[in-house]
Amino acid sequence: MYYNGAICDIYIGKGAGTKLMKEINRAKNSIKIVSPYLSPSLIKELIDFHEKNIDIELVTTDDIEDFQINKNGRSKNIHKLIIQNRVVDDEAVKKREEWLVLKKVLNSIGWGLFTSLFLSGYYLRNINVFFGLLPVFFIFLIAKIYKRKIKLKRIYSYWYSQLFPFKVYLSPRKNYLSDTFIHSKIYLIDDKIAYLGSLNFTASGTKHNYETRIRTEDPKAIHEIKEEISHLLNHSHLPEIDIQMWGKQLYREPIN
Repeated sequence: MYYNGAICDIYIGKGAGTKLMKEINRAKNSIKIVSPYLSPSLIKELIDFHEKNIDIELVTTDDIEDFQINKNGRSKNIHKLIIQNRVVDDEAVKKREEWLVLKKVLNSIGWGLFTSLFLSGYYLRNINVFFGLLPVFFIFLIAKIYKRKIKLKRIYSYWYSQLFPFKVYLSPRKNYLSDTFIHSKIYLIDDKIAYLGSLNFTASGTKHNYETRIRTEDPKAIHEIKEEISHLLNHSHLPEIDIQMWGKQLYREPIN
């Protein structure tokens, strides 16, 4: 993207994100962010904005800090952005229930015969009675086979969705297929105010570091910036993390 002649103001120094964060917190409709690095506390703020029905769009890289240390322990932020959805196979559930009933019946028959034969052999003092235990062990063997079939029967399948639209690009150090690192820092608030500069969407970037940023409300610049964010979110061909594969790494997937 190239655009010249935008009307903007410039800030250089510490606290470059102070005004940015104030205007983000006053957003009415939407917040769009491009930042290679994210702090867990600010991910939490985006989740809070989403819960207030503000549209969120995020473009970042695979260097996301997942944990936020607090008095209650560790909170996994990425788990909150990626939602696990579970689908139940009704036919598999029905088959599994049939096997469960059959296993219980076989175990009941087996224990009943075992008890009867054992007591008969004991009171009759006839060792030949115990040969009748062979079919009993065969019944228990069949019951054990069904127990394993029940354990291995898959009745759940999983797929993953996003809490709000976001794209996570692979950094070159983790993927040899690309030498492009998404290093831009872009903030678009309500499609009316844009910030660009060096500050990441991190606690240090927005509060403590010596940073550079520009702010503009120039309509033509805003249009171009909005288009660029849309391209990064929807149409870029750079290597990215697959949400389905990532979800499988983050969550357990019990089969039944």
